Amino acid sequence: MAKLTMTVKEVVQTMRQAGIQCSERIVSDGIASGMYPFGAVVSVGETGRRTLQIFRVDFEAWLESKMPKASRIQLIQKIG
Repeated sequence: MAKLTMTVKEVVQTMRQAGIQCSERIVSDGIASGMYPFGAVVSVGETGRRTLQIFRVDFEAWLESKMPKASRIQLIQKIG
């Protein structure tokens, strides 16, 4: 059974494979600001560290909406 959630590292890796330049900070800030609709901030610690929840199906739908069909098929085959 596939995992339902993803880590920020997994999101960054997949975005880079798709040709989207990003970093963990950019993704985290994007989720916190609402720019990236595929995740949510669950909590913020005393030091400002965020705990995020990213659902794989939401991320994949968002990514698919940004990519041409041929590129999506190749990326999905890569990441399984």
